[in-house]
Amino acid sequence: MQLMKNWLQNIILVSVSVIFLLITLEYVVLQFFITATDVARVEFKDDMIRYRHNQQGVTKLSNEFSAPFSINENGWNSHHKRYSIDKNNKTRVAVIGDSYIAALEPGYKNAIPFLLEQKLGSNKYEVYNFGIGGAHLAQYLHMFNKEVLKYEPSVIIFLIIHNDFSSSYQKDLMASGRYGGTFLRLSIAEDGQVVEIPPRPYEPKWDKLLNFRFMRYIFYQYKLRTRISYIKSLVLNEQYKMNMDASMLTDNKDKDKILANYVVSNIMKIATERGIKILFAMNGDTQSIYQNATPDERSQPNELNTMMKKTSEDHGAYFLDLHGNFHNEFTVNHKRFEFKTDGHWNPYGQAIATEALVSKTTKILNAPPN
Repeated sequence: MQLMKNWLQNIILVSVSVIFLLITLEYVVLQFFITATDVARVEFKDDMIRYRHNQQGVTKLSNEFSAPFSINENGWNSHHKRYSIDKNNKTRVAVIGDSYIAALEPGYKNAIPFLLEQKLGSNKYEVYNFGIGGAHLAQYLHMFNKEVLKYEPSVIIFLIIHNDFSSSYQKDLMASGRYGGTFLRLSIAEDGQVVEIPPRPYEPKWDKLLNFRFMRYIFYQYKLRTRISYIKSLVLNEQYKMNMDASMLTDNKDKDKILANYVVSNIMKIATERGIKILFAMNGDTQSIYQNATPDERSQPNELNTMMKKTSEDHGAYFLDLHGNFHNEFTVNHKRFEFKTDGHWNPYGQAIATEALVSKTTKILNAPPN
């Protein structure tokens, strides 16, 4: 009986100590000494997942970097407070992408949409940002149809990342992340038939946890989930290339090609009818660049670049492979393009990609109509 009593007292003591520690961390340490990161909340509006409109905050990456975000009236991280459907005397460019374009990590003023507008000339051009973390190729098609077209841009740029392919149709990747299940998904049958699976409305049941500084610090600032994934890959000896399971690059080749053809052909059919010029820009394999591969060496991830280039050009779209730009820049300056604590482009990587896009976009704008 005494043993049970002692055991119960110890449990109560430990529980009270843990609760006191968490309260101290939440309301003292993470409020006055270590400011916890803000997390941009999302909402499902007009059949589209987007960031919750009119919110501001600061994203913090460990002790490496911090940057403000500013979600506008339409639900996108942008220096434009509101996107106008009405036409004006400026040439309108839209950029569609995932977290690389959403740019919560480097900040919207260090990201492609803002930099591109500044480089092209904000007196003549306006660039609208349509990026949201976790989006993939199938979701880009959905964003194009449901959101971007109504703004009637002259040029639409899609930034393609290597992990945008299999996550569009592979079941175990479709619903990854806090709101991944809200994206348009595709089912690709063995005979190549493609069926669209509509997005599910967002259920913000976990959002209340984000009100706690401790949760934001652990999962978003300290990147606990990323660290666990890294340890898991080491234990299981999983090989990752450009944030993808390397085995997928071989196993999913046929489906990746079907996916790319479906998305690009559907986009180009509408774009051609409306006189919109389309550019697909694709990230380089920076992992192989850091390993001193020559620019002509075609790594496994870069096979996707080759396939995407052919698919884009076969359907009359423009294509920009950023691999050469990153390779040339690294050869000269030996500076990495991603954050140390996060796989996204840092401001330097965003700037290099923007320079390439400025040149390509200028040529496209000066090209004759389709």
